[in-house]
Amino acid sequence: MIMMSSYILLGDVFEHLFKYRKISRNEVKFLKLHDRSIFDRIISSGMEKSLLSVEENEITLLKPIELLLLLEELIAVDTEKLARYIEWDEFERYVAEKLRSMGLDYVSSYKHNRIARFQIDVLALDLANKIGYIIECKHWKKSMSTSQIRQVVESHLIRVEKLLKNCEWIAVEIPAIRKIKYFIPLIFTLYAPKIHSLNGIPIVAIRFLNEFLAKIDMYIDLLEIKKYGNACYSL
Repeated sequence: MIMMSSYILLGDVFEHLFKYRKISRNEVKFLKLHDRSIFDRIISSGMEKSLLSVEENEITLLKPIELLLLLEELIAVDTEKLARYIEWDEFERYVAEKLRSMGLDYVSSYKHNRIARFQIDVLALDLANKIGYIIECKHWKKSMSTSQIRQVVESHLIRVEKLLKNCEWIAVEIPAIRKIKYFIPLIFTLYAPKIHSLNGIPIVAIRFLNEFLAKIDMYIDLLEIKKYGNACYSL
């Protein structure tokens, strides 16, 4: 239950919704008139997009990441505060679902426990273009420093190198990787300044996921993205 004073803040209402995944309409009646108008518009838009459901007097959050992106687009509240309530597995599932909707094959949470031990958040395979994406999903804050981002990139590259060195073992479990000519390491995050790269590794905010993959050839040249040959590729 939200603590009531004379008024409650719009950000507090959405924080309650993200934390508990539901909220009673009775708990938003103390919003200021302007904030209540914004809240009602967002709820209406969220229902149209199937991000929320409303039954009797209760609003239920169905798709937290999609609603977070909508709020960020509308600049309605501090979304970084709300992002604390997004679970890592929700983020990974969101990315996987986006890849599936674009026609890519994918494996989520791939764990390799043979010669080398490592885990890949999402391994996506674009069989038509013979490109594989080795994806790390990072739930970091807007305020990440360059040194912190560099550490994430370096850690991801270690996993990429292990995958490439053990491709024959991996092909036993995922035969489709033999149809991949080269791999691109990729980091998706809730926050990033649009699309950029560090050491040839693209870092992409999830709101730009579709655009990035649809225009991958352009971004390879623009950002000087590194491509890693697949030693297990076969025609």
